[in-house]
Amino acid sequence: MTKFQDMTYQRPDFDGMYARMKDSLKDMENAKSGDELIAAMHKLDQLGRNLSTMRELCHVRYTINTKDPFYTEENDVMDRELPRFSEFSAEAARIVLESPHRKAVSDKYGEHLLEKYEVQRKVFKPEIVEDLQEENRLRSEYQKLMASAEIEFEGETRNLSGMIPFMESRDRGMRKRASLASWGWIADQQDKLDDIYSQLVKLRDNIGKKLGYDNFIPVAYARMGRTDWNQQDAKAYRAQIVESVVPLVQKMYTEQAQRLGIADMKYYDYSLMFLEGNPTPKGEEAYLVEQAKVMYDELSPETGEFFGTMIDRNLMDLTTKPGKANGGYMTFFADYKAPFIFSNFNGTSGDVDVLTHEAGHAFNGYLQRDTELSDLTDFTSEVAEIHSMSMEFFTHPWMKRFFKEDTTKYYYSHVVDALKFLPYGASVDELQEWVYEHPDATPAERHAQYRLIEKKYLPHLDYDGVPYLEKGARWQKQLHIYLYPFYYLDYTLAQVCALQYFTWDMKDHEAAWRSYLDVCRRAGMVPFKKLAVEAGLKNPFEPGTIAAITPALEQYLDGLDKSKIK
Repeated sequence: MTKFQDMTYQRPDFDGMYARMKDSLKDMENAKSGDELIAAMHKLDQLGRNLSTMRELCHVRYTINTKDPFYTEENDVMDRELPRFSEFSAEAARIVLESPHRKAVSDKYGEHLLEKYEVQRKVFKPEIVEDLQEENRLRSEYQKLMASAEIEFEGETRNLSGMIPFMESRDRGMRKRASLASWGWIADQQDKLDDIYSQLVKLRDNIGKKLGYDNFIPVAYARMGRTDWNQQDAKAYRAQIVESVVPLVQKMYTEQAQRLGIADMKYYDYSLMFLEGNPTPKGEEAYLVEQAKVMYDELSPETGEFFGTMIDRNLMDLTTKPGKANGGYMTFFADYKAPFIFSNFNGTSGDVDVLTHEAGHAFNGYLQRDTELSDLTDFTSEVAEIHSMSMEFFTHPWMKRFFKEDTTKYYYSHVVDALKFLPYGASVDELQEWVYEHPDATPAERHAQYRLIEKKYLPHLDYDGVPYLEKGARWQKQLHIYLYPFYYLDYTLAQVCALQYFTWDMKDHEAAWRSYLDVCRRAGMVPFKKLAVEAGLKNPFEPGTIAAITPALEQYLDGLDKSKIK
């Protein structure tokens, strides 16, 4: 089994690959039977896997060190070359849908595959190739800019991730200084950030219009692969959050202020959950990985085998360091049938969340590693995030291994943070909807609109007169807005499902775990709503769903030992 460091990256022969993929399309077009059509689909799929493997190896090694000149150049080449390959999924979808042998495909792989093909062919025309190239360039420019942060603080040069422990300090003065330093660096980049985003919005709006739509929003939904919910569903769902979640979490913010003994809570205070300090893992990377290995061995045979493979093949890069891109993600090297986890450990509880959240993504990838056709496992993001967010809760019984005396505090903060996240996630989605409905808005107008949205979803925030935040620019730190438009609501939908798994798991672990495994294995085979309902979960879009699940969560929080939550 090849280890990560031994996986060979070689710049693809893009022209040769393009020609071979064109030949596969011709074979699909000229297929005389269902078997011939499916064989040609598999040939095209294998070429796509080869290209994807090189793309992801390049991306991972670039984000591990954005200062590496070789992978910086290769990443730039990928940004330029890959957009023209976008035509293959759209054209392959068209061929299958118009083929006299399409029934053979649906009989073998299910009708949902054809539903996904209907969406795929909406997002590409040859005339947008240059736009896609420029979109890739701007995405990389944003990522590189945010990774370039060098903040002098407490005698050392730190990146944005390295500032987080100071922003969670028990010392209020330290929290304020760290927050001002971190947000101050971002504010210094505001003109660049505004310019990058303005270019992206204009570009995406043009893409939407070239594809025959009024704006970019239908393209964004199609890019996300959504087949069973639309913009109106999103609006109604966000209304549920305003009605059922915002009042509940405002109560939690008030309780937090009382716990901390701070009457005039400011934006920099909310990162501290407890007067005696936030829960922290009791060890660094080697210790945490060792504990995670025990946890996954005990959780199930499947998770034990999976995590052992991640360790044995060095399929994780976990700790923050200079030049490393921000955030965390999981990706998949198709030719090696191997998932990979990237993160920025910084000594906070988020380190453990990575070993559960990103591991949930990677576990799904591992379970589906042998699926014969990639398009079958091309699932939407709200499905993907069920895998990750639910794994966070299924692993609760092992949290004592990581947090020891802080375990109860972790339990409390994990559930509370999950609920607090819902309004923020909805605010990001509502901003993007407004932006792409008003593509000619100025940066100042976008910021002002977000401040209005923020006051609806997060009315507790007091920015203490910090100009950058007061005018509504906080969203610029959220990379999804730049890199993955309209992704963010998917996190909240998955969170609603994950919270259901949490309460179900406490009542009947075996049934809940069987359901979760089924969701991981069937991801991409059926659309989101059907998958959730067939798994035994309530559909988050159904009116009243959120109101129905929050009482059990409040009951859980009320049942925790209050002497350990202070």
